[in-house]
Amino acid sequence: MMARRWLILLGLLLALLGGQARADSCTLTASDIVFPSVSSISSSDAFTSSTSWNVTCNWTAFTTALVAPNVTVCLYLGAGTNSSASVTAPRQMANGAVKANYNLYSDTSYAASKIWGGWAGTTTSTTPIILTMTKTGGTGSLSQSFTVYGKLTADATLAANSVGASDITVTSDFGSGSALVQYLFTLLGSAVCTLGPTAAIPFQVRANVINDCNINVGNIAFPNSSLLSSTVRSTSSMSIRCSAGTAYRVLLSYGGNGSGTARNMKKIAGTELVSYQLSNTLDGTTWADGASGTLVVGGTGDGTTVSQTVFGRVPVQSTPSPGDYKDTITATVQF
Repeated sequence: MMARRWLILLGLLLALLGGQARADSCTLTASDIVFPSVSSISSSDAFTSSTSWNVTCNWTAFTTALVAPNVTVCLYLGAGTNSSASVTAPRQMANGAVKANYNLYSDTSYAASKIWGGWAGTTTSTTPIILTMTKTGGTGSLSQSFTVYGKLTADATLAANSVGASDITVTSDFGSGSALVQYLFTLLGSAVCTLGPTAAIPFQVRANVINDCNINVGNIAFPNSSLLSSTVRSTSSMSIRCSAGTAYRVLLSYGGNGSGTARNMKKIAGTELVSYQLSNTLDGTTWADGASGTLVVGGTGDGTTVSQTVFGRVPVQSTPSPGDYKDTITATVQF
């Protein structure tokens, strides 16, 4: 008789717990993951971003808080749109033909073992994000914040993008088919979420891929000359790298001592001048801003570095007093 009474009481307790557990719940507050503007020709090997998310779990009945004070929250992530359904290392954002490889991580080690995954059938199916909380003191709620880290790789896929004249935003969307939260209330706690309600996690990962150019120019050093009775020449090397599909123009200033389209080097310890010119071919048309018969050098980038020789010449002129003469030119790439 006593055993039966305990059995009835236990059955009643389980029934109460089952009914109240359905009222207990967890909600996730998520936000989009936005990378900074990304250059396809960046010297960096990666771009990173992060965002803080929050999980709040509610114990609404005293009985549940008593017999199930522990909750395990599991977050599962699949590939997202613009990636292969089963390939999550790397994931990919896209906008038409423009693509960027990236991934999401649970910490800043950015190790392969820390890629946020857990979605069945994917290459990262064993790595969900798992959170645990324990409630004491009866009913109420607990919240836990965590950070999702993103890393976009500046690799060959990014470098091959043809951005053109305008920046392009690449995206990957997550939701019911690729991102879920599941939670399980238990007495002793659980390392996994084998049961429990699920809900979609809608969010977007995006990055702005910009058209970009880099330019580097070496100095021109003319050889020593005692008389300027013949042309003196020297050269320098310029390197230009622009993202694929980006049209560019390289302008050279007239220097700090110029007059109209004439360039002059000024004596460092004095005021005397030596005229000179720059061109993109040997003794060619003056390379400047395209005005007054000058030219500019231009092209369309393909993501690789292009070399351009800068030719300098000092024409025949009256020879000033001996000394060092100098001028500073600014090279500007327009795109």
